[in-house]
Amino acid sequence: MPVRIVDDEQRRDATQVPPALWVRAADGRLHRCSSSTMHLGIASSSRLGSCRPALRTRPDPVFQQPARACTILRNPTRSGNYAKAQEMDARPDPLPRLRALEILRLPEDGGPSYLLRDPQGYTDAELVLSEAALFVAAHIDGEHTLSELQDNFAERYGNPPPAEQVDGLIARLQEAHMLETESFFDRQRLLHGEFNAAPTRAPAHQGICYPEDPDEAVQALQAIFQKANGLEEDGARPEGSLRGLVAPHIDLRVGGPCSALAFELIADSPHVKTVFVLGTAHGCPHPAWLVLPKPYETPMGPVPVDEDACRRLIGTVEHGPDDLFYHRKEHSVEFQAVFLAYLRRQRPDLRMVPILCGSLRELGSSGESPGDDPFLDELGRILDERGESAVVVAGADLAHVGPRFGDPSPLDQNHLELLETKDRDTLAAVTRGDALAFYGAVTEGGDPRRICGLSPIYGALASLPRVRGKVLRYEQAIEPTGTVTYASVGLWA
Repeated sequence: MPVRIVDDEQRRDATQVPPALWVRAADGRLHRCSSSTMHLGIASSSRLGSCRPALRTRPDPVFQQPARACTILRNPTRSGNYAKAQEMDARPDPLPRLRALEILRLPEDGGPSYLLRDPQGYTDAELVLSEAALFVAAHIDGEHTLSELQDNFAERYGNPPPAEQVDGLIARLQEAHMLETESFFDRQRLLHGEFNAAPTRAPAHQGICYPEDPDEAVQALQAIFQKANGLEEDGARPEGSLRGLVAPHIDLRVGGPCSALAFELIADSPHVKTVFVLGTAHGCPHPAWLVLPKPYETPMGPVPVDEDACRRLIGTVEHGPDDLFYHRKEHSVEFQAVFLAYLRRQRPDLRMVPILCGSLRELGSSGESPGDDPFLDELGRILDERGESAVVVAGADLAHVGPRFGDPSPLDQNHLELLETKDRDTLAAVTRGDALAFYGAVTEGGDPRRICGLSPIYGALASLPRVRGKVLRYEQAIEPTGTVTYASVGLWA
């Protein structure tokens, strides 16, 4: 049986928006929301997989709507600002365009409310909207006009929203940099320029998921490794040299000891000099391999990069420098860098190659499998040339299930055990070193478990032929509205 990690603290857990609502998906189009059209992640108030603090506006919805009534705007906000920016009375036609955002449902307390936030990190603002306000926001898509919005709203709720109150919501969205406006694009260019010019990648989650103070960070990692003692599952490790790992990217306060089991293998392999870290790019909806040739800063010092390996890999991919901005807030590589920085206290020769992996799900949804990939071919050549001095780490979690992720209800004990069986069947393909079997096991049926580690684990296996592995530890992190599963795996050849 897996360890069930249940956090009983009182918090506002977030879930996926209901299928009845129209929302803008990551492809920029308007969709009826369901688990098959949007993967919406976890609210910042939860520790499962997200580490940002809740930087929200007032937790009151903008639109307050009883059934078939329309008493909107509990807290009116500068309703004339947007119209003023559009030369006073000249209302935009069509309405402006909402950016692709994460939308998460908060627990009902006087009616459902929804959290909007930016998965790409251009703004830390988070807005809480009622269902009616979210319905309005879904029409702010660069296509619908105000009159079309009002007609659709009246059909759903009984009365149209007043134009000045729609302006108020648009003003709040614009102030939060959640609309595709010139002010947002100016901010985007500024942030891209600052990130590209910075000599290192700054920590995004220190002080939240792990301490910011260097001494406290060392103590926290020491405690994590101590908790890992005795956690490895029974069974012999395969013979050979260490070539790869799967390590969770869930919050270190939840899955840290499970991750430590993987990094202990690097600590026990003094010949390892370069660690290729493949991490999930949660905000990138298309296939991509994003290599950042910059050290990752941590409270325990920077983790330098293997410049030659970075140069060779970058030469195989086509992406602009702005695509590397996904590294700025992403935690999947950052958490692995924290462990490597801790190991560098005794192993200062360790270097990393930080790589974020875009989504490969679109191939699975069309019934295809990944084919020849110049990036993975080159990564395989480098690993082969370097031999036992190089390993690849997939910073990856497994299933995301429950109401928070779009399922109708929480999993009971029987379903949790079935989930473990399915996860372990998938991990069996990993321990066989079979990349295509792993890909098929995940995408079968449209990836109902929402395995967010698909791309990094597939990439690691595809670049490491003839490996055999062992599951070091499998865990399920359970909260009332959702469960995230994860595992540490060692790979040898």
